[in-house]
Amino acid sequence: MLVGRATVLPRRVELIRAETLASYMWRLAERNGMAFEELARRIGGPRTVGQVDAETEEVWMGPVARQRLAEASGRAVEQMERALPSWAAGRIGARARHQLRIEAWPVEQRPVQACALCVAGRSQRPVWRVHGEQWAVCTRHGRWTGRAGGRFQVELSKLPEVVEAHVRRVRLERRTGVYGRALMADAQQVAVYWWQCRQMGARGVWRRRQEVLGVDRSALWAVPLVVYPEAVVVAESMAVRERQRAVGRGFAGGPAGWTTGRWVEWVGERLGMGGEMAEGGHRALETWLMAHRNTVPVVERLAREVRPSARSVPLELLEPHRVVPSAGPLEEVSCLPWRLGSPMTSVTFRG
Repeated sequence: MLVGRATVLPRRVELIRAETLASYMWRLAERNGMAFEELARRIGGPRTVGQVDAETEEVWMGPVARQRLAEASGRAVEQMERALPSWAAGRIGARARHQLRIEAWPVEQRPVQACALCVAGRSQRPVWRVHGEQWAVCTRHGRWTGRAGGRFQVELSKLPEVVEAHVRRVRLERRTGVYGRALMADAQQVAVYWWQCRQMGARGVWRRRQEVLGVDRSALWAVPLVVYPEAVVVAESMAVRERQRAVGRGFAGGPAGWTTGRWVEWVGERLGMGGEMAEGGHRALETWLMAHRNTVPVVERLAREVRPSARSVPLELLEPHRVVPSAGPLEEVSCLPWRLGSPMTSVTFRG
């Protein structure tokens, strides 16, 4: 086991929120004229440790290696823990002979490249961040970052509605809590259904966004970006409906007598696509409603006088989302069965 304190390296690097350990260690090593494996061995890695691919692999550390990396970085352990999500997730005990190991990320959990403008001047190499999804939106610089057909940065100055939608999504998830991620996942899948069936925005706003991006329908990487603003509107609408369901009510977000059918019409109105909704867009939302149907008996429902919670109060987890994964593709969080790029004619509902 390593003993003694690690020597503080002469040059520090700035901590970047949510960066992977592999990415951080590459930056620290290069800043100090070292090879990655030299730094890894210094803090507790085996002699045979090799380089790490920060795009596809992560460094996991035990408590001794964490302490030594913090010392070498010239920073407090608490600072490192706040900035680096993988800091304490290595599951390596203090008595382990090797305090560091390198493992590949599961494909669905690979990190997302940080906005190049955010890290300009702070790194000579791409910075990789732990992220719950396979893409991210930088609202500060208006960029979509992800695996965009080999392009990791997509500039959004001509698509400001995508950035605005992300701001609204963050606000929605702050209000609804963990359940907000499930609603966003379902809303994205509804939009995917519409896109694949050439419904809703396919003839209007989505075609325009594809033209701005310079892509056609074969560019599946672009679909989550193309449909994002409408997906956020659907997620917001779902949250309104689910607050009613949480207290055993049907949808009562409007005049007396509103039904789930009226709710579907309302979603179409909010999207400015009432005609397209009536022509067939309603089917995807009706599938979602079946999975989220109200199971409280009518007699009990009518006897209740409970009011829906305020929009600022997190929603409780409801069927079919009793467990909401914090990471991975949104489509795997959704209760809806179809998948982007797969035929829609053989879909089997699993709710």
